[in-house]
Order: sequence, then C-alpha cells, then structure tokens
Amino acid sequence: MRSLKLKELQIKDDIPLYVTLDSLTTYVVNENIDLKRYKFVTRNADSCVYTPVYMLKLYPSSSKEKIVTLLEYFFKVCDVGASPQCMWNTDDCDYMSLLLPYTRYDQIKFDLVRNKILEQFPELLMQENCLEKLPGYGKTEDYIASIEVAYPETWTVEYEMIDS
Repeated sequence: MRSLKLKELQIKDDIPLYVTLDSLTTYVVNENIDLKRYKFVTRNADSCVYTPVYMLKLYPSSSKEKIVTLLEYFFKVCDVGASPQCMWNTDDCDYMSLLLPYTRYDQIKFDLVRNKILEQFPELLMQENCLEKLPGYGKTEDYIASIEVAYPETWTVEYEMIDS
C-alpha cells in the first residue's frame, strides 16, 4: 500500500489552510438547459457531484501547531492517486489539495479519518463554517463524501512516497 509522508513544511506567511467537508448532490437540467442543483444525497449515491458543505480556515498565526499536526496526518491518509493537486485559487495564491474521497470498499478508513478530524476541529461543524444546509433527516456523517485539506502554494511543502 502506498502513502505519502510529509518531509518538510515551511510556513512563510499567514495565508490560511482550508479543511473542507464535501457532500454529494444530484443535478437536473431545466428547460432552458441550465444546470440546477437538485438535492443532497448520502455518500453511497452514484453519479453525483461534490459540493462543499463545511469549510474551516486555519491561520498559521493562531493555529500553526494544529496545521503541522493535521498536514502530517493527512499526508499519510489521503488518496495518493489524487493528491496533491492544484484544485483552486484565491486572490492571494493557488492552493494544493490533499483529497480523501469516500469509497465503499474503504469505508472504515474514511470514517476513522473523518472522526479524527472532527475531534481535532469540532468547530468545523459549527454554523459559521456551514456553506450549505444538509437535510434534517439522517446523520450528518452519512452525507460527508469527501475530505479536502488545502494548503497555499506559497508554503514550502516536501513529501515522499512510501511503499508499505
């Protein structure tokens, strides 16, 4: 099994790291050929699109130790085939994303990682970090389908591939 290991991290500024929990949504095309989000579905659904539902910003000036601990951990558990990659940017810089999507064959690992992140950052599920309201029925955990940890490209991040 392959994994990544963080070798070096130099945080050079106070640009935040982002932790995002995504859910799955279905889409429909209306009569004007416009794409409209239809509804949230649980993580076991097929043919859906990821939609961010919770996002937490961690600034190095106030959370440097938490950032280092999180990156060391998430490099080990992220999807090696999809991480890291440049997914998006802000006015400040581009971001490199480490991704862990839910998969049916590795449900236990995903749940353990999600729970560990929520233990470390319970504020992630607070109202001020909620981007989209999930349905009131069912457990929130059943709607979380992907975890993303994104760091700014301005930081020096070195990692290596580990075969275990």
